Amino acid sequence: MTESSNRSPSAAAVPAPERPQDCGTFRHDLRNALAPALLCADILGSHKDKAVQRNAQTIIDALENALKLLKNSTSSR
Repeated sequence: MTESSNRSPSAAAVPAPERPQDCGTFRHDLRNALAPALLCADILGSHKDKAVQRNAQTIIDALENALKLLKNSTSSR
């Protein structure tokens, strides 16, 4: 099988210069989608219940890790 036959039809139809912009738009939109979750987790982090604080920190850590991955994928392109 050749490399061109492994590509999806929609990827082949999009001109090459537009693909990185589409990825950038996706990363931007994904960061915007994660922002409210991070804000809510930050608020929960100040809850008086220690179990809620621990769970909020787990959510914060996961979201920050996802945001780092997005940032690294942006800087590597």
